[in-house]
Amino acid sequence: MFTLIFIRIKTALRSIFALKPQNIVRLTSYIFVIGLFLVGGGIFFYRVFNYLETLEIIGPILTKRIISLAFLIFLTMIFLSSIITALSTFFRSKEVEFLMSLPIPIERIFFSKFFENTFYCSWATIIAAIPLTWAFGLSQNYHFSFYPLSLFALFLFILIPSATGVIILMFLVNVLGNITRKRLMYVVIVLIAVFAIIIFISQPSVLRVPFTDDINVIDTYIEQLRIENRFLPSDHLVKFLSEPFTQTSFRFLLLLFTSAVFSVALSHGIALGVYKRGWNNSFESVSSGNKRRYSNLLFNFLIKLKIPHTVASLIVKDVRMFTRLPSQWGQAVIFLVLLPTYIISLKRTPIYENVPFWLAIISFINLGFTGYIVATLSTRFVYPAISLEGKSIGFLRSSPVRMRQFFIEKFFISFIPNWFLAEFVIVFSNIALKSTIPFTLICAGITTVYTVTIISISIGFGALFPDFNESNPSKIAAGGGGVLTAILSLLYIAVSTVIIAIPTRRFISSAFQLEQFHLKGFIFCILIFIVVSFLFSIIPLKAGMRSLRRMEI
Repeated sequence: MFTLIFIRIKTALRSIFALKPQNIVRLTSYIFVIGLFLVGGGIFFYRVFNYLETLEIIGPILTKRIISLAFLIFLTMIFLSSIITALSTFFRSKEVEFLMSLPIPIERIFFSKFFENTFYCSWATIIAAIPLTWAFGLSQNYHFSFYPLSLFALFLFILIPSATGVIILMFLVNVLGNITRKRLMYVVIVLIAVFAIIIFISQPSVLRVPFTDDINVIDTYIEQLRIENRFLPSDHLVKFLSEPFTQTSFRFLLLLFTSAVFSVALSHGIALGVYKRGWNNSFESVSSGNKRRYSNLLFNFLIKLKIPHTVASLIVKDVRMFTRLPSQWGQAVIFLVLLPTYIISLKRTPIYENVPFWLAIISFINLGFTGYIVATLSTRFVYPAISLEGKSIGFLRSSPVRMRQFFIEKFFISFIPNWFLAEFVIVFSNIALKSTIPFTLICAGITTVYTVTIISISIGFGALFPDFNESNPSKIAAGGGGVLTAILSLLYIAVSTVIIAIPTRRFISSAFQLEQFHLKGFIFCILIFIVVSFLFSIIPLKAGMRSLRRMEI
């Protein structure tokens, strides 16, 4: 039953540990970035949990509530990602077409694709959940056996939303036939809207600590923190992690185990009846008249803007390629829906806007988070752009399109949406933080430089480490080059934020007339920031362009 899974694991290990320079770089980057996230995240969460333990009554309750909300978010993200990635993994894959043509039982194909889909929709969650869980265990001084048990519990927890997402997609494909981008987008938006409505109606201010001396208000807040949902797997996992060595906690572990087994068995049983038929239905033809009309309108609009015909054609091609891949626009929809939630949370959080220190700290956390958003989006959507050209890269190189025009087109079609999104987040979040207009403009300018640099890094590394044989953008972004892109982007955000932190803090203090503002020092730091950004931008682009020119395809 698991023959295909073992073959896939052996192939992956063989490709990783093969003694080739690119594989060595890939393995080293994997170890480095995973270790960095585990150690850095563990230290951060450990310090947070240690501090909360010092707060009487409310501290331990707030700790458990934070963990509960974190795993509720993990549950939701894995569920939505499972629906989106399963469409490419189970139905829009050349490997599945090949396997369906062989005399292989459908259950073997299903289990191979199920565990592959589970990995791709949850690997980022695992990297975030492990340091969170282990930091909590360290803060509670749990026995060493807690850590392998927590890994087992996490594995069971991940299987439940992954299997549920696969079940829903199987039904959608069989009911709707060929899942178009509009249909799946509507389903994802409805699911996110239902989740958001439940959260905001039930507990709209669950982490908003009341700024009051009234003991009755504090008692009411503590009681709100104790509210739990007994039907969610995230609640079962939190109850096991809270008291891992009691008889009651092992009941919750057993509940997780039985829920995971039932979810996987149910998805397997449904797949035996509908997977083959759904796979055949997914090839139903769909009219493309509207697509051609919209493409022609976009092309004519670009020509009116005096854009060269070759570049305009490449832009139209990339737009159509993006809309044809559900794993691309589906995850983009999730990002777009969740970002306003972050801005609303800033608005609902009590901010001490009259204290320059806290205003500077929160503003720079917000600025760094905006840079992190751009780095994440670029690694996920911009880095795979060149690899997604596939075999057509040979035709592009032999066409009249110059390599410089090709890179310019890739840059601008990636920069414009990322820039609009980043500016939306930074401007409205500063409005929520009640920042001054000059400081908001400074943050907007810094964000623009962030976006230019990170897009350049992603395109450059995408050309340095292309994979023209892979059509799944999630797999491309999860490769060694994608990991290196994420590392370098986050390193740039950290370095540049440190460079501009001191003069900007003085600028905030001067607005409250607490410290004298030195314009020369501010300009000097800004110049250093621009030089560093220029180096981070131009070196990857030049290296990627040179590598693509010399590549034999």
